[in-house]
Amino acid sequence: MELAKTHTEIRVAGGKLPPIPLPTNCPGCGVALDSDVLRKHGYVCDCGHHFRLGADAWIALVADRGSWKERWGDVRSHDLLNWKVPKPYQATIDQLTEEGLNEAVRTGTCTLGGRTIWLATFDFRFVGGTLSIVAGERLARGMEQAAASGLPYVLIAASGGARMQEGVLALMQLAKVNAAVGRLHAAGVAYFSVLTDPTFGGTAASLALLADINIAEPGAAIGFTGPRVIKQATYADLPPGFQSAEFQLAHGQVDMVVPRTELRRLLAHLLEMYP
Repeated sequence: MELAKTHTEIRVAGGKLPPIPLPTNCPGCGVALDSDVLRKHGYVCDCGHHFRLGADAWIALVADRGSWKERWGDVRSHDLLNWKVPKPYQATIDQLTEEGLNEAVRTGTCTLGGRTIWLATFDFRFVGGTLSIVAGERLARGMEQAAASGLPYVLIAASGGARMQEGVLALMQLAKVNAAVGRLHAAGVAYFSVLTDPTFGGTAASLALLADINIAEPGAAIGFTGPRVIKQATYADLPPGFQSAEFQLAHGQVDMVVPRTELRRLLAHLLEMYP
């Protein structure tokens, strides 16, 4: 299912979307950007290009105003492997924290259209949204709480996969979170996944594509390994639009491609269908 694109002013339940860094011109159509106008449209250009949002913007977009209650924000990453290349991992964590970011995943409860849900959102600005020990722990705890309480679970995915600076400890999170997804399904709790640009690696191969309904943003890159790497390894000519949201829809990997301006309305409708 692909909903028609709309570029009308978006209603943000949690207040105005926070500002995000923007190029001078849209990479989709080349038109000069007006940040104030683009912000009102949910950072979606008239040509349909969807700019990447951070976790704070997604929370403002999805959660009803004043309803967001973050959980486990005090659980933070540490350099357990003494990683030094290309720069010390602990220095990267400290710098991003000073910039106001809070790990690659934030999770908590909120209401959407008056209905209470668990919401988890990746933040690609934090080490490429990679799945770390802390990110996996936050996801698993939230899913377990959702399964126990019977509250729907909504995921906003944007990730490069497992975090290499944490080695096997990061890879273990894929299995741990997938087990939590299994408990969600066993409890009969609704689980909706929104795949944004980009969603790759183990995140795409596991929790992001295991929801009851997988929703993708237009033009989002979704897959396990990027097309450039695949072409270098296989020397094969890849089909047009390979690993785009529309390509994945045509091949049955996602259920819907939905413009951001329609996403909140769609999620509210799905919550009514999956009580």
